[in-house]
Amino acid sequence: MTMLTMHDDRDGFSLAFWQQEARRIHWQRPFRQVMSLTERGPRCRWFADGRTNLCFNALDRHLDRRGERCAIIHRDYQGQTHRLSYRELWQQVNALSSLMIHWGIKPGDRVLIALPMTPQAAVAMLACARIGAVHVVVYSAMTGDALAQRIAACRPLLLLHHGDPRGRGILPPVPPSSETMRVVDTATAEFAEHLARHQGQIAPCVWLESSQPSHILFTSGTTGTPKGIVRDTGGYAVALLASLHHLFRFGDDEICFTSADVGWVTGHSYGVYAPLLAGLTTVMCEASPANAPGQSWWQMIDALGITRVLTIAGAIRLARQQGAPRGLSSLRTLYLAGEPLDDATEQWVKNHLAVRCENHYWQTESGWPLLAGEGSALNAVFSRRVDIVHPGTHQPCAEGVAGLLVVKDTLGPGAMLTLWDGDEAHDRQYWINIAGRWHYLTHDCAVRQNGRIVVRGRMDEVINVGGKRVATAEIENALTGLEGIVEVVATRVPHHLLGEMVALYVVTQDSDAQQQEILKQQIRETLTARCGRHVLPRRIYFRQSLPKTFSGKIVRRMLAV
Repeated sequence: MTMLTMHDDRDGFSLAFWQQEARRIHWQRPFRQVMSLTERGPRCRWFADGRTNLCFNALDRHLDRRGERCAIIHRDYQGQTHRLSYRELWQQVNALSSLMIHWGIKPGDRVLIALPMTPQAAVAMLACARIGAVHVVVYSAMTGDALAQRIAACRPLLLLHHGDPRGRGILPPVPPSSETMRVVDTATAEFAEHLARHQGQIAPCVWLESSQPSHILFTSGTTGTPKGIVRDTGGYAVALLASLHHLFRFGDDEICFTSADVGWVTGHSYGVYAPLLAGLTTVMCEASPANAPGQSWWQMIDALGITRVLTIAGAIRLARQQGAPRGLSSLRTLYLAGEPLDDATEQWVKNHLAVRCENHYWQTESGWPLLAGEGSALNAVFSRRVDIVHPGTHQPCAEGVAGLLVVKDTLGPGAMLTLWDGDEAHDRQYWINIAGRWHYLTHDCAVRQNGRIVVRGRMDEVINVGGKRVATAEIENALTGLEGIVEVVATRVPHHLLGEMVALYVVTQDSDAQQQEILKQQIRETLTARCGRHVLPRRIYFRQSLPKTFSGKIVRRMLAV
């Protein structure tokens, strides 16, 4: 490993900054160096030789001053509210930790967690962190095939799931127990009895080297086979607390609601770990009709005094169909991430929510935001250096020319350590050396406008019409807000001469066949004026709804034409 000293500074990237930020967490053993790099590759390790524990930092160190403070507010699938203090959460985590130790789970063993968005999911994550096990959290409504794929990839010794559908409909089939994997239904009386025997027991924290894995989080697989993103321990904790202070500007009295399921990176980072590391209150809201985006969210914000909300633009598009909210006196900031922000949604937020709205761009791989700002034009987050390069030559793109978004040198602490299937695949899929300098490949299309960066979506969501490239997000943004259109999604369709053409899926407001024909013409005229004639759609499909996750994100792979 090549060690970088505290004085190294690459284009504003300051190791001294991260040395200072590392003081926000407890270290059982101090680190010797802030960052170390491999000699021939882009992989880096943060806070070398330091020992810490995520669970201790999220719970134990708060007990003296914040033990009775509310840690988790749980909004169950029926819309009922339950609260859990830091001391109560600590007690539950210790009981489950002791039970897992009884079952033979050791540091480094994988534990797969397929639980709904309840405190039990957070307890399971923190229990793994406490004893040094590596948690692998998946979306609780994941299909059986996808679940089996992840089990085969990470080979867990324990699977925790919840057999009660809790408003989720049909549950995916769960594989039977085997010699190598224990399958536990946490909804059963048997599990409750096992857990009760360990109530009151205290499991000692296992102190991990900073760069040891804390969890594996699989990508969604929308752009190919899901990849197991390995996250470290110390760097993750430091980065999350730094982001709350410098980016989100959280105070000491925040009540945070993150709408993402804990099986996704946003739910991991800002639904569970970041608020608890900071000693704040987080709201865990189960997916159900009673908790769908819209008036139920606005009522929940007022009733619980929620101060910060982190969600996606798709959820706001769903919410605005139910009309503008009233009140929201407690809400200080709305944060959006997960997909490009369209102009119509941004304008609706400004007109009807009357709160600050910040847009973030990040990935499962990055662990926390890479870009941030208001509207769709963003700037690089502190300590990160980005560029836009031509996808073929990797030369920098001029202002206004779309290309591949890259991050120079390092993603910083809290980003992926490597891929579960190995360092070589990590280096090959995500990094390229340009003129002696490593660049992280986001695989996303972006363009620089007036010095800021507009992300247009995945590079494989760029449609090539006769050599002219257009991002699906650009098409959708041009049409969102057109009178009569509720939602629109652009996809590609093969063409024998042009290679590809645009296809549209459009959700309208109770339109009949005649109105749809008029709307088709308006769509063509709008796209021609805003994007050019090459974007004229070959197909326009009208739908009553689009396939989505609970939080409102469109599942594009289900829209193949």
